Amino acid sequence: MEEAKSLLEIVKCFLLEKDNMPNRNIDEEKLYHLAKINKLSNFLENWAEKFCKSEKIRNEIYQDYTAQIVKDTNQNIENEKILNTFEKNHIKTLVVKGMLMKDIYPQNYMRQMCDLDIFVSSNDFKKASKLLKDMGYHKDHDQEKHLTFMKSPFFIVELHRKLVLKKDEIGYEYFNHIWPLCVTYKNYKNIYQLDIINAYVFCMVHLLAHFKFTGIKVKDVLDIYLYNETYQDVLNDDTLNAIFKNLDIQDFANNIKQIAYKWFGTNEISNFDETEKFILKGSSFYNQVNYSIGQNNGKCKFLIQLLFPKKQIMQEKFPILKKFPLLLPVMWINRMVKDIISRNTSFKNRLDTIKLIKEADEKEVQNIKNVYDRLGIK
Repeated sequence: MEEAKSLLEIVKCFLLEKDNMPNRNIDEEKLYHLAKINKLSNFLENWAEKFCKSEKIRNEIYQDYTAQIVKDTNQNIENEKILNTFEKNHIKTLVVKGMLMKDIYPQNYMRQMCDLDIFVSSNDFKKASKLLKDMGYHKDHDQEKHLTFMKSPFFIVELHRKLVLKKDEIGYEYFNHIWPLCVTYKNYKNIYQLDIINAYVFCMVHLLAHFKFTGIKVKDVLDIYLYNETYQDVLNDDTLNAIFKNLDIQDFANNIKQIAYKWFGTNEISNFDETEKFILKGSSFYNQVNYSIGQNNGKCKFLIQLLFPKKQIMQEKFPILKKFPLLLPVMWINRMVKDIISRNTSFKNRLDTIKLIKEADEKEVQNIKNVYDRLGIK
Protein backbone atom coordinates (compact mmCIF):
# COMPACT_ATOMS: atom_id res chain seq x y z
CA MET A 1 0.00 0.00 0.00
CA GLU A 2 2.98 2.32 -0.54
CA GLU A 3 1.18 4.07 -3.40
CA ALA A 4 -1.80 4.76 -1.12
CA LYS A 5 0.46 6.25 1.55
CA SER A 6 2.18 8.40 -1.06
CA LEU A 7 -1.14 9.67 -2.44
CA LEU A 8 -2.41 10.69 0.99
CA GLU A 9 0.93 12.36 1.83
CA ILE A 10 0.88 14.30 -1.46
CA VAL A 11 -2.66 15.55 -0.75
CA LYS A 12 -1.67 16.42 2.81
CA CYS A 13 1.39 18.39 1.60
CA PHE A 14 -0.85 20.39 -0.72
CA LEU A 15 -3.29 21.18 2.08
CA LEU A 16 -0.52 22.18 4.50
CA GLU A 17 1.38 24.04 1.74
CA LYS A 18 4.52 21.98 2.34
CA ASP A 19 7.11 20.92 -0.22
CA ASN A 20 8.39 17.79 1.55
CA MET A 21 6.44 15.43 -0.73
CA PRO A 22 7.25 11.71 -0.65
CA ASN A 23 9.89 10.56 -3.11
CA ARG A 24 9.92 6.85 -2.25
CA ASN A 25 10.30 4.12 -4.82
CA ILE A 26 6.71 3.49 -5.96
CA ASP A 27 4.82 2.29 -9.00
CA GLU A 28 3.92 5.61 -10.63
CA GLU A 29 1.20 4.07 -12.77
CA LYS A 30 -0.47 2.54 -9.69
CA LEU A 31 -0.26 5.88 -7.90
CA TYR A 32 -1.89 7.68 -10.83
CA HIS A 33 -4.60 5.00 -11.17
CA LEU A 34 -5.36 5.16 -7.43
CA ALA A 35 -5.61 8.97 -7.59
CA LYS A 36 -7.80 8.78 -10.68
CA ILE A 37 -10.40 6.38 -9.25
CA ASN A 38 -10.55 8.46 -6.07
CA LYS A 39 -11.04 11.77 -7.97
CA LEU A 40 -7.73 13.20 -6.73
CA SER A 41 -5.46 13.09 -9.80
CA ASN A 42 -5.36 16.90 -10.01
CA PHE A 43 -3.55 16.92 -6.65
CA LEU A 44 -0.57 15.19 -8.28
CA GLU A 45 0.51 18.04 -10.55
CA ASN A 46 3.22 19.45 -8.28
CA TRP A 47 4.53 15.98 -7.40
CA ALA A 48 4.62 15.00 -11.09
CA GLU A 49 6.61 18.11 -12.02
CA LYS A 50 9.28 17.39 -9.38
CA PHE A 51 9.47 13.61 -9.00
CA CYS A 52 7.57 11.66 -11.68
CA LYS A 53 10.00 9.69 -13.87
CA SER A 54 7.47 8.53 -16.46
CA GLU A 55 6.80 11.13 -19.14
CA LYS A 56 3.54 9.35 -20.06
CA ILE A 57 2.19 9.52 -16.48
CA ARG A 58 3.44 13.09 -16.07
CA ASN A 59 1.59 14.18 -19.24
CA GLU A 60 -1.62 12.42 -18.15
CA ILE A 61 -1.49 14.13 -14.75
CA TYR A 62 -0.93 17.52 -16.38
CA GLN A 63 -3.85 16.91 -18.78
CA ASP A 64 -6.10 15.97 -15.84
CA TYR A 65 -5.00 19.08 -13.98
CA THR A 66 -5.64 21.52 -16.84
CA ALA A 67 -8.89 19.79 -17.86
CA GLN A 68 -10.18 20.07 -14.28
CA ILE A 69 -9.43 23.82 -14.18
CA VAL A 70 -11.22 24.36 -17.50
CA LYS A 71 -14.19 22.22 -16.42
CA ASP A 72 -14.42 23.85 -13.00
CA THR A 73 -14.28 27.38 -14.41
CA ASN A 74 -17.07 26.65 -16.87
CA GLN A 75 -19.14 24.81 -14.25
CA ASN A 76 -18.89 27.78 -11.89
CA ILE A 77 -20.10 30.16 -14.61
CA GLU A 78 -22.95 27.85 -15.63
CA ASN A 79 -24.05 27.10 -12.07
CA GLU A 80 -24.13 30.80 -11.27
CA LYS A 81 -26.35 31.38 -14.33
CA ILE A 82 -28.78 28.72 -13.10
CA LEU A 83 -28.94 30.08 -9.56
CA ASN A 84 -29.37 33.65 -10.82
CA THR A 85 -32.19 32.52 -13.12
CA PHE A 86 -33.95 30.70 -10.29
CA GLU A 87 -33.40 33.70 -8.01
CA LYS A 88 -34.98 36.12 -10.51
CA ASN A 89 -37.94 33.81 -10.99
CA HIS A 90 -38.49 33.51 -7.21
CA ILE A 91 -37.95 29.75 -7.10
CA LYS A 92 -37.08 28.66 -3.59
CA THR A 93 -34.00 26.53 -4.19
CA LEU A 94 -31.76 24.48 -1.92
CA VAL A 95 -28.13 23.87 -2.95
CA VAL A 96 -26.58 20.68 -1.55
CA LYS A 97 -23.50 18.48 -1.75
CA GLY A 98 -20.65 19.38 -4.12
CA MET A 99 -21.40 23.07 -4.54
CA LEU A 100 -20.99 23.60 -0.80
CA MET A 101 -17.94 21.36 -0.46
CA LYS A 102 -15.98 23.27 -3.08
CA ASP A 103 -15.88 26.30 -0.81
CA ILE A 104 -13.96 24.47 1.94
CA TYR A 105 -11.02 23.53 -0.31
CA PRO A 106 -7.90 25.76 -0.38
CA GLN A 107 -8.54 26.23 -4.10
CA ASN A 108 -12.03 25.84 -5.52
CA TYR A 109 -11.05 23.77 -8.56
CA MET A 110 -9.42 21.03 -6.45
CA ARG A 111 -12.85 19.61 -5.52
CA GLN A 112 -14.13 17.73 -8.56
CA MET A 113 -17.89 17.97 -9.01
CA CYS A 114 -19.90 15.82 -11.43
CA ASP A 115 -23.19 17.71 -11.27
CA LEU A 116 -25.15 20.50 -9.64
CA ASP A 117 -27.55 19.12 -7.02
CA ILE A 118 -30.49 21.39 -6.22
CA PHE A 119 -33.78 20.78 -4.46
CA VAL A 120 -36.97 22.73 -5.16
CA SER A 121 -40.44 22.36 -3.68
CA SER A 122 -43.10 20.41 -5.58
CA ASN A 123 -44.94 23.66 -6.35
CA ASP A 124 -41.93 25.01 -8.28
CA PHE A 125 -40.72 21.78 -9.87
CA LYS A 126 -42.40 22.22 -13.29
CA LYS A 127 -41.38 25.87 -13.46
CA ALA A 128 -37.76 25.01 -12.57
CA SER A 129 -37.72 22.25 -15.22
CA LYS A 130 -38.97 24.66 -17.87
CA LEU A 131 -36.31 27.24 -16.97
CA LEU A 132 -33.58 24.62 -17.37
CA LYS A 133 -34.99 23.65 -20.78
CA ASP A 134 -35.01 27.33 -21.77
CA MET A 135 -31.30 27.44 -20.83
CA GLY A 136 -30.51 24.66 -23.30
CA TYR A 137 -30.78 21.61 -21.02
CA HIS A 138 -32.55 18.41 -22.02
CA LYS A 139 -34.01 15.68 -19.85
CA ASP A 140 -31.67 12.73 -19.54
CA HIS A 141 -33.51 10.44 -17.16
CA ASP A 142 -36.33 10.75 -14.67
CA GLN A 143 -36.27 9.01 -11.30
CA GLU A 144 -38.58 9.26 -8.33
CA LYS A 145 -35.96 11.13 -6.33
CA HIS A 146 -34.71 13.55 -9.01
CA LEU A 147 -34.92 14.57 -12.64
CA THR A 148 -31.56 14.77 -14.43
CA PHE A 149 -30.86 17.45 -17.05
CA MET A 150 -27.82 17.59 -19.33
CA LYS A 151 -26.21 20.17 -21.58
CA SER A 152 -23.07 19.82 -23.72
CA PRO A 153 -20.21 19.55 -23.14
CA PHE A 154 -20.33 18.39 -19.50
CA PHE A 155 -23.06 20.23 -17.58
CA ILE A 156 -25.36 18.04 -15.48
CA VAL A 157 -28.11 19.20 -13.12
CA GLU A 158 -29.97 16.91 -10.74
CA LEU A 159 -33.25 18.60 -9.88
CA HIS A 160 -34.35 16.90 -6.66
CA ARG A 161 -37.91 16.23 -5.60
CA LYS A 162 -36.67 14.71 -2.35
CA LEU A 163 -33.39 14.64 -0.47
CA VAL A 164 -34.09 11.23 1.08
CA LEU A 165 -36.42 9.07 -0.95
CA LYS A 166 -37.99 6.32 1.14
CA LYS A 167 -39.53 6.27 4.59
CA ASP A 168 -37.31 3.37 5.66
CA GLU A 169 -34.12 5.18 4.58
CA ILE A 170 -31.90 6.86 7.18
CA GLY A 171 -32.66 10.56 7.50
CA TYR A 172 -36.08 10.49 5.82
CA GLU A 173 -37.99 11.95 8.75
CA TYR A 174 -35.15 14.27 9.75
CA PHE A 175 -34.90 15.89 6.30
CA ASN A 176 -38.57 15.58 5.33
CA HIS A 177 -39.29 19.15 6.49
CA ILE A 178 -36.16 20.77 5.17
CA TRP A 179 -36.66 24.53 5.09
CA PRO A 180 -36.45 25.20 8.87
CA LEU A 181 -32.93 23.69 8.72
CA CYS A 182 -31.78 26.15 6.05
CA VAL A 183 -30.12 29.55 5.75
CA THR A 184 -29.75 31.75 2.70
CA TYR A 185 -26.90 30.91 0.34
CA LYS A 186 -24.31 33.68 -0.13
CA ASN A 187 -26.08 36.92 -1.13
CA TYR A 188 -29.20 35.33 -2.60
CA LYS A 189 -32.73 35.77 -1.26
CA ASN A 190 -34.38 32.69 -2.80
CA ILE A 191 -31.41 30.33 -2.82
CA TYR A 192 -30.67 28.38 0.37
CA GLN A 193 -28.28 25.91 1.91
CA LEU A 194 -28.49 23.75 5.00
CA ASP A 195 -26.99 25.38 8.07
CA ILE A 196 -23.45 24.26 8.99
CA ILE A 197 -24.45 21.48 11.39
CA ASN A 198 -27.25 20.07 9.26
CA ALA A 199 -25.15 20.24 6.09
CA TYR A 200 -22.65 18.00 7.90
CA VAL A 201 -25.42 15.66 9.05
CA PHE A 202 -26.74 15.42 5.50
CA CYS A 203 -23.22 14.81 4.21
CA MET A 204 -22.89 11.82 6.58
CA VAL A 205 -26.33 10.47 5.70
CA HIS A 206 -25.57 10.79 1.99
CA LEU A 207 -22.12 9.27 2.48
CA LEU A 208 -23.54 6.27 4.32
CA ALA A 209 -26.03 5.68 1.50
CA HIS A 210 -23.17 5.72 -1.03
CA PHE A 211 -21.03 3.51 1.20
CA LYS A 212 -23.80 0.96 1.46
CA PHE A 213 -24.47 0.96 -2.27
CA THR A 214 -21.00 1.03 -3.84
CA GLY A 215 -18.48 2.26 -1.27
CA ILE A 216 -16.95 5.74 -1.14
CA LYS A 217 -13.81 7.47 -2.39
CA VAL A 218 -10.83 9.09 -0.67
CA LYS A 219 -12.25 12.41 -1.91
CA ASP A 220 -15.29 11.86 0.31
CA VAL A 221 -13.10 11.32 3.36
CA LEU A 222 -11.15 14.48 2.47
CA ASP A 223 -14.47 16.39 2.42
CA ILE A 224 -15.11 15.29 6.01
CA TYR A 225 -11.66 16.41 7.15
CA LEU A 226 -11.84 19.83 5.48
CA TYR A 227 -15.41 20.45 6.66
CA ASN A 228 -14.42 19.75 10.27
CA GLU A 229 -11.34 21.94 10.00
CA THR A 230 -13.23 24.79 8.35
CA TYR A 231 -16.16 24.82 10.78
CA GLN A 232 -14.55 23.46 13.95
CA ASP A 233 -15.82 26.44 15.96
CA VAL A 234 -19.42 25.68 14.97
CA LEU A 235 -19.55 21.88 14.87
CA ASN A 236 -20.47 20.88 18.40
CA ASP A 237 -19.60 17.24 19.14
CA ASP A 238 -22.36 16.80 21.72
CA THR A 239 -24.99 18.14 19.32
CA LEU A 240 -23.75 16.03 16.43
CA ASN A 241 -23.44 12.86 18.50
CA ALA A 242 -27.01 13.28 19.72
CA ILE A 243 -28.26 13.65 16.13
CA PHE A 244 -26.15 10.76 14.85
CA LYS A 245 -27.30 8.55 17.73
CA ASN A 246 -30.93 9.37 16.95
CA LEU A 247 -30.32 8.49 13.28
CA ASP A 248 -28.42 5.34 14.33
CA ILE A 249 -25.29 6.28 12.36
CA GLN A 250 -23.02 7.25 15.25
CA ASP A 251 -20.51 4.42 14.63
CA PHE A 252 -20.28 5.27 10.94
CA ALA A 253 -19.89 9.03 11.48
CA ASN A 254 -17.26 8.65 14.19
CA ASN A 255 -15.24 6.07 12.25
CA ILE A 256 -15.18 8.13 9.04
CA LYS A 257 -14.10 11.22 10.97
CA GLN A 258 -11.32 9.25 12.70
CA ILE A 259 -10.06 7.97 9.36
CA ALA A 260 -10.20 11.49 7.92
CA TYR A 261 -7.95 12.86 10.67
CA LYS A 262 -5.64 9.85 10.51
CA TRP A 263 -5.12 10.41 6.77
CA PHE A 264 -5.03 14.19 6.56
CA GLY A 265 -4.14 15.37 10.07
CA THR A 266 -0.66 16.25 11.29
CA ASN A 267 0.42 12.74 12.36
CA GLU A 268 2.41 10.45 10.10
CA ILE A 269 0.31 7.89 8.23
CA SER A 270 0.75 4.37 9.64
CA ASN A 271 -0.63 1.03 8.47
CA PHE A 272 -4.16 0.74 7.10
CA ASP A 273 -6.92 -1.36 8.66
CA GLU A 274 -9.51 -3.27 6.59
CA THR A 275 -11.96 -0.35 6.51
CA GLU A 276 -9.29 2.00 5.19
CA LYS A 277 -8.18 -0.53 2.56
CA PHE A 278 -11.79 -0.90 1.47
CA ILE A 279 -12.17 2.86 0.98
CA LEU A 280 -8.83 3.18 -0.83
CA LYS A 281 -10.01 0.71 -3.49
CA GLY A 282 -12.62 3.27 -4.55
CA SER A 283 -16.35 2.83 -5.04
CA SER A 284 -17.68 -0.08 -7.08
CA PHE A 285 -21.02 -1.76 -7.68
CA TYR A 286 -19.12 -4.98 -6.95
CA ASN A 287 -18.96 -3.90 -3.29
CA GLN A 288 -22.73 -3.61 -3.04
CA VAL A 289 -23.27 -7.03 -4.60
CA ASN A 290 -20.86 -8.67 -2.18
CA TYR A 291 -22.44 -6.93 0.81
CA SER A 292 -25.94 -7.87 -0.33
CA ILE A 293 -24.89 -11.51 -0.62
CA GLY A 294 -23.64 -11.37 2.97
CA GLN A 295 -26.71 -9.47 4.16
CA ASN A 296 -29.04 -12.02 2.54
CA ASN A 297 -27.01 -14.98 3.87
CA GLY A 298 -25.95 -16.38 0.51
CA LYS A 299 -26.03 -16.05 -3.25
CA CYS A 300 -29.33 -17.87 -3.78
CA LYS A 301 -31.28 -15.77 -1.30
CA PHE A 302 -29.90 -12.53 -2.75
CA LEU A 303 -30.75 -13.70 -6.30
CA ILE A 304 -34.33 -14.42 -5.21
CA GLN A 305 -34.52 -10.98 -3.56
CA LEU A 306 -33.18 -9.37 -6.75
CA LEU A 307 -35.73 -11.06 -9.02
CA PHE A 308 -38.64 -10.94 -6.57
CA PRO A 309 -38.27 -7.78 -4.41
CA LYS A 310 -40.12 -7.40 -1.13
CA LYS A 311 -43.58 -5.88 -1.10
CA GLN A 312 -42.35 -2.58 0.41
CA ILE A 313 -39.89 -2.11 -2.46
CA MET A 314 -42.43 -3.06 -5.15
CA GLN A 315 -44.98 -0.62 -3.70
CA GLU A 316 -42.64 2.28 -4.57
CA LYS A 317 -42.81 1.36 -8.26
CA PHE A 318 -46.36 -0.03 -8.29
CA PRO A 319 -48.52 2.06 -5.88
CA ILE A 320 -51.54 -0.13 -6.67
CA LEU A 321 -50.01 -2.74 -4.33
CA LYS A 322 -50.73 -0.46 -1.37
CA LYS A 323 -54.45 -1.03 -1.98
CA PHE A 324 -54.24 -4.56 -3.43
CA PRO A 325 -51.21 -6.35 -1.92
CA LEU A 326 -52.39 -9.72 -3.28
CA LEU A 327 -51.38 -8.51 -6.75
CA LEU A 328 -47.69 -8.77 -5.80
CA PRO A 329 -46.98 -11.91 -7.95
CA VAL A 330 -48.68 -10.24 -10.93
CA MET A 331 -46.54 -7.14 -10.50
CA TRP A 332 -43.37 -9.27 -10.35
CA ILE A 333 -44.24 -10.70 -13.75
CA ASN A 334 -45.30 -7.25 -15.02
CA ARG A 335 -41.93 -5.82 -13.95
CA MET A 336 -39.94 -8.56 -15.69
CA VAL A 337 -41.91 -8.36 -18.94
CA LYS A 338 -41.67 -4.57 -19.11
CA ASP A 339 -37.92 -4.63 -18.52
CA ILE A 340 -37.35 -7.35 -21.14
CA ILE A 341 -39.47 -5.60 -23.77
CA SER A 342 -38.03 -2.14 -23.19
CA ARG A 343 -34.46 -3.37 -22.60
CA ASN A 344 -34.03 -0.49 -20.20
CA THR A 345 -31.04 0.19 -17.95
CA SER A 346 -32.51 -1.60 -14.93
CA PHE A 347 -32.84 -4.82 -16.95
CA LYS A 348 -29.20 -4.65 -18.02
CA ASN A 349 -28.17 -3.85 -14.45
CA ARG A 350 -29.97 -6.93 -13.20
CA LEU A 351 -28.18 -9.12 -15.73
CA ASP A 352 -24.85 -7.59 -14.71
CA THR A 353 -25.73 -8.14 -11.05
CA ILE A 354 -26.60 -11.80 -11.66
CA LYS A 355 -23.19 -12.27 -13.30
CA LEU A 356 -21.45 -10.66 -10.32
CA ILE A 357 -23.43 -12.83 -7.89
CA LYS A 358 -22.29 -15.93 -9.75
CA GLU A 359 -18.62 -14.81 -9.71
CA ALA A 360 -18.57 -13.52 -6.12
CA ASP A 361 -15.82 -14.83 -3.86
CA GLU A 362 -17.00 -15.98 -0.43
CA LYS A 363 -13.89 -14.65 1.33
CA GLU A 364 -14.37 -11.19 -0.19
CA VAL A 365 -18.05 -11.27 0.75
CA GLN A 366 -17.11 -11.91 4.38
CA ASN A 367 -14.40 -9.19 4.37
CA ILE A 368 -16.86 -6.58 3.11
CA LYS A 369 -19.53 -7.73 5.56
CA ASN A 370 -17.01 -7.31 8.39
CA VAL A 371 -16.24 -3.74 7.27
CA TYR A 372 -19.93 -2.84 7.15
CA ASP A 373 -20.57 -4.46 10.54
CA ARG A 374 -17.65 -2.51 12.06
CA LEU A 375 -19.18 0.74 10.81
CA GLY A 376 -22.64 -0.15 12.11
CA ILE A 377 -24.14 -0.25 8.60
CA LYS A 378 -27.37 -2.28 8.51
